[in-house]
Amino acid sequence: MAESQYGNPIHIPASGKISALQRVPLRYKDEDEKYDEKWLQNLLFEYPESIPFSDLDQAFSGAIPICVELGTPAGPLDVLYVTPQGKLVILEAKLWRNPEARRKVVGQILDYAKELSKWSYEDLQREVAKATGRKGNVLYQIVQSLHNDIDEAKFVDEVSKCLRTGRFMLLIAGDGIREGVGAIAEFLERYGSLEFTFGLIEMAVYRFQDNDLIVQPRILAKSMIYKRSVVVSEDLNIEVKEDAGE
Repeated sequence: MAESQYGNPIHIPASGKISALQRVPLRYKDEDEKYDEKWLQNLLFEYPESIPFSDLDQAFSGAIPICVELGTPAGPLDVLYVTPQGKLVILEAKLWRNPEARRKVVGQILDYAKELSKWSYEDLQREVAKATGRKGNVLYQIVQSLHNDIDEAKFVDEVSKCLRTGRFMLLIAGDGIREGVGAIAEFLERYGSLEFTFGLIEMAVYRFQDNDLIVQPRILAKSMIYKRSVVVSEDLNIEVKEDAGE
């Protein structure tokens, strides 16, 4: 892993004995522990508050974890979240082993977005039910359990709109990326028909002397919202309007 642009955090306990925390690589292994992609995936699903959704895009604040390993024609995506307002977040937990792996995972998450943009709400509902092993309108049920004033019809409509327009947040979280951001921008430009926010998040893990861990999320890169032009016909007059993706 390349050197971080951040220094190691300093631990200052009440006793006053100051110590620098030691970075733990996410590929770290010994007899009793393993910090790998699956460990990171489960951490980000169980603790969504560790993800700076609002710093990337205020419209995705308060996103709620729905399921892991959601099946799509492009393969299973790692974690799916949804906001109480019906906006969807796709997250991939990956380790950056080499430049080829970086290009592959960026293309992969974009393929997931492209496939979801072909789905109806019923398609998404069906796959969420499979992934969670539950029946019914599971997507709505999970959100409603935390926000009991949510209107089901409005929620379904908003999710359907996000699917139709590709208005997603796409997140890649891992052990950091220090180069190749320009190449990532080229990937994003190929998917201009979707309206997404894109973010790279480094999940830096540090060890205390007593072997407790602290995880520090850092935004390494984020995109502006991609908008698309829409051709609208009104009384045989054609004009081009900018779709704000609201």
